[in-house]
Amino acid sequence: MSDTEVFSVAADINSDSPAAGWDYFKVPLVDLGEAENQNFRGVWSPLPEVGAKKIGVDSVFLENAEDYYQKYQGFDYWRMLTKQALSKLGIAEASLVVEFGCGFGNGTLPLLDLLPTARVIATDISPQLLSILKRLLDARGLRTRCLPVAMDAQKDYLAEACADLVFGSAILHHLADPGALVQCAMRILKPGGAAIFFEPFEAGNAILRLICMLIAEEADRRKVSSRAIKWVKAIPGTLEPQIKRHAVPGWSDFNDKWAFPRSVLESIAQGAGAQLIVYPIHDNKGQFTRHFKYMLEVYGAMQAADLPEWAWRVLERFDQELFSPELLTDLLLEGCVIFRRPC
Repeated sequence: MSDTEVFSVAADINSDSPAAGWDYFKVPLVDLGEAENQNFRGVWSPLPEVGAKKIGVDSVFLENAEDYYQKYQGFDYWRMLTKQALSKLGIAEASLVVEFGCGFGNGTLPLLDLLPTARVIATDISPQLLSILKRLLDARGLRTRCLPVAMDAQKDYLAEACADLVFGSAILHHLADPGALVQCAMRILKPGGAAIFFEPFEAGNAILRLICMLIAEEADRRKVSSRAIKWVKAIPGTLEPQIKRHAVPGWSDFNDKWAFPRSVLESIAQGAGAQLIVYPIHDNKGQFTRHFKYMLEVYGAMQAADLPEWAWRVLERFDQELFSPELLTDLLLEGCVIFRRPC
């Protein structure tokens, strides 16, 4: 088989199989329920991936996938973000969408809803997360429109120019070399197609890290401590690998590897021959306080009242006093990153 020849899954798989007709792959697909673990039945994988070591991912997304699913369901949130991005690009329909890092389907189910004529190849490195996605697809009668595929998205398994749209809900920042995935996206996109990603940005997260340092210093000055204060003190260290990457030993082994400077994204776009579009996915009205409250509740399992009032005033000062509204817009905590393949 030549490098450009596409393997027809239907040639080797029964016609009533969910994988039949998805003839976009250069290599055979196998059902991991038969090849690896019966719990993965209905999750497919390129043959070279079967039994391969999962690089750059840990137990959070593997053995503990069910816990991750229970904690981080956000289908309405991702639907809102996806609808906004599709609207900005003027995309109302698509034939084929390739999703990278789909996880359990936070972005997949909204895609299938918003693009009702599209079929989605939903890829992730974790078969455990994909098994959850399959469960959700089966419950909604969507198995014919979505193929869960366990694979390393940076490898050359998909045919060139097969996809109208590439989608990734928070995947690039997990990769040591995000540029390689963007180059892959440009290769499989049809001319004029777009790759949509939602990612953390360094500017806003560096400010948030500074805020936490200031709260920690004030707590020490006041000689106060609590569970919430200890949690705040740990945040700068948590964000350090994403911001001070090259100074942190073992940086590439962390789950979260990047909070992106725009210059890095511009370099990635240039290297992939893509047009770059970036916009914030939040407004500039209380963005640091709002994001911090979300972190406190979701990651810290605490409420706003667990943190003293003077700490919230530090956050409010950064939201209301220190920057112009225009600069606050530039200080992205999270943003939509679009790479468009030229026509």
